Amino acid sequence: MSESRWVPGLRFGPEFDPEQYELLEFHHRGGEAEVWRAVRTGRSGLKELVAAKIMLERDPSEVRRWLGRWDDVSHNAHRLAVTDLVVPSFLLGPSPHRPGSPPGDGVLGYQISPWVEGVPLHRWARANRDGLPAVAEVLVRLCRIVDELHRKRWVHRDISPANVLVEPEGRVKLIDLTFLAPLDRTLTVAVFTPGHVPPEVEQVGGFPATAKDLFAVGTLARSLLLPEHGRLDQRTAAEQARRELVAAGFSEDLADWAAEPLHHDPDRRPAPLGPWAARGRELLRAHRPLPRTSCLAVLPDTAGRPLVVSGGSDGVGYTGPGLSPPELPATRTNQGPPTVREIVAGRPGRAEGLAVFAEDGAGALWVGNRSGWWEVARGVAGAAGAVNASGELVAWTARAGVLQSFRWSPGVTVTGQELPGCPADRVLAATEVRVGTWSVLVEHQDRVLCWQVGSDSPPERIAAPARARGAALARSSAGPQAVILGPDGAVRLYALGGGAAPVEIGESEPALGVAMAGHRGGPTIALAGTGGVRLRLPASGGARRPRWWRPTLRPATGVALSVGDDWRLCLAAVVEDELQCWQEDAAYRWQPVRLDS
Repeated sequence: MSESRWVPGLRFGPEFDPEQYELLEFHHRGGEAEVWRAVRTGRSGLKELVAAKIMLERDPSEVRRWLGRWDDVSHNAHRLAVTDLVVPSFLLGPSPHRPGSPPGDGVLGYQISPWVEGVPLHRWARANRDGLPAVAEVLVRLCRIVDELHRKRWVHRDISPANVLVEPEGRVKLIDLTFLAPLDRTLTVAVFTPGHVPPEVEQVGGFPATAKDLFAVGTLARSLLLPEHGRLDQRTAAEQARRELVAAGFSEDLADWAAEPLHHDPDRRPAPLGPWAARGRELLRAHRPLPRTSCLAVLPDTAGRPLVVSGGSDGVGYTGPGLSPPELPATRTNQGPPTVREIVAGRPGRAEGLAVFAEDGAGALWVGNRSGWWEVARGVAGAAGAVNASGELVAWTARAGVLQSFRWSPGVTVTGQELPGCPADRVLAATEVRVGTWSVLVEHQDRVLCWQVGSDSPPERIAAPARARGAALARSSAGPQAVILGPDGAVRLYALGGGAAPVEIGESEPALGVAMAGHRGGPTIALAGTGGVRLRLPASGGARRPRWWRPTLRPATGVALSVGDDWRLCLAAVVEDELQCWQEDAAYRWQPVRLDS
């Protein structure tokens, strides 16, 4: 109870009956008030559970002025008769005190509401196990309450996660009507709830606007879809929310929809909210969650055999022909990220154990080794990297529009560094082109950029579609090359730094995944798609054109490539939601590898 100035069992009430209510349980402190669960004992002896919002001590004359304002709010809210709008009553009385003891001389204001067996929206979102359909229903019900208020030409003005309660059966209640106001009355006080107010700030003497409520509903939609993300920046709220949703695996259409109420132009926000919420319900019902395997990496183990590291809805997993569990980071059954979107894996230093950086579904970056898992950053977008020439596992990511790197080596704490020379909304790929020098491929606004880290030159703008489905970088004798998989499934190969036109390599067959490795005669590129796995091998012998090899014709969604110390390639793929693997033998002929779980 250290967060509260009072304890359960204390009594309070109006001045003529100061022990009418008993404090039962402290809930939270917000602004200049504490919220408690309390019980009221009526004159007949009947008991009623209530929510008591106790305004912290003020000057008595100010408290009485607030009471007059609250009485108006209560009267108007009762008159409006909006369904699921929780209407409070108000009283003045002495501070909570022990039963039978004389109350103090101070006077406090109390806001009393019927007790709702619900939890604040942000807590409900974090505990929700019924998926996106339940999220859609909560949002539809909230929008109905707000629309009804607006039709009657009133606005709430303080919609936030703490003021929206979700009951166990999914019903929604809108509470805390302290700043409820009609549209035609000038404001005597402005309300600012960080993270939930639009760019246009309320002004005392001005008029309230429904656009403020619309924006707040947009922030709550983001809270429902991304419950672990931090506060929105009101200046770029729509862009930030859209970027975060796409990075979290939501579709472009769904991200566009969720960003509509957050538009910086108040006139562009959807009003009424009902049709907008109905569209969102259909999009959310059609959304497919993160697959069991959404990303993978393959690398040789200490014996040269392929080890496949995968990430998805079950966290991080490992498979290979000869696993050594003590060398591997723990799986989700013990600890680590619950869901995974991107992974970077390698064996740093001379240690035999594996290390993994993983970006989880909420945008947090984790690092794991055989000692356990640690969360190292939040609000990241994309992860790419490898073990560098110094034996460190390096992960590149974007955070708040800035490129960042994180490094881990055995026995050393993870270190992070911001690199402001290249703006970045999401990292797509990274490779060490020479000792200590990295090239990083990022998305920023409507462009894909490639930057040589630390260079005085600006990032190279690549004429490729924004929001790429996938990308890879690799070294070659002619310099670094990038392969980019566009949202339409087209695959293009770029020679960086030379200004040459890109080469389309997909042969008009749309791809779903891409990987690339710098290798003997040039880069080797792997593609996954509905037609199976395709491997584009460099030209050899007297051939002038690259060769294609298909290890499987079964539909595939993801691929990974790596080069061993002996220059043999490993290839892994997600084939009909199963992991498959191939490796070159001593004569560089491809052979299937049996994977053990």
